[in-house]
Amino acid sequence: MSGKANKAFTKEEELLLQDFSRNVSTKSSALFYGNAFIVSAIPIWLFWRVHALEVSTSLAWFALVTTASTWLLALAYRNTKFQLKHRVAVRREDAVAREMARKLAEEKKMSRKEKDERILWKKNEVADYEATTFSIFYNNALFLTIVILSSFYLLRTFTPTVNYIVSLTAASGLLALLSTGSK
Repeated sequence: MSGKANKAFTKEEELLLQDFSRNVSTKSSALFYGNAFIVSAIPIWLFWRVHALEVSTSLAWFALVTTASTWLLALAYRNTKFQLKHRVAVRREDAVAREMARKLAEEKKMSRKEKDERILWKKNEVADYEATTFSIFYNNALFLTIVILSSFYLLRTFTPTVNYIVSLTAASGLLALLSTGSK
């Protein structure tokens, strides 16, 4: 083996690798779990008011299914964000580079390498933000659509408790499964 195989990554290389990893920041994770909890809890109102499911007798089911659904939705958000981030970065690359080049044009003391690093950092920031936002929007819309269609059409003959459990777990499980695809 060569000596380069044992070499540790530089700080810049670690930051670049971090931008393309599946791991999300603590801020993104909190955003994902917060949104997933809210979206997972919304159907409680639907089943309480429309399907006449009593809250006090179904509290344990609400807590269990909402928790599982929150975790599955956060997983779907994370997977979708990872898939979208590179595509968004490629599409926004030229516009971000032009904007940053314009902003950095008056910086005469800054080296070309530092300007390129700032442009790359801004591209990653824009791609991360847009991928996060679209991932949340897309998965929320799909989740709520599946819950409504399954609860009102596919499972309308089931008892409200079974309808709630199957509708939410199927919707969140399906999203988590679909988010693992490569395209």
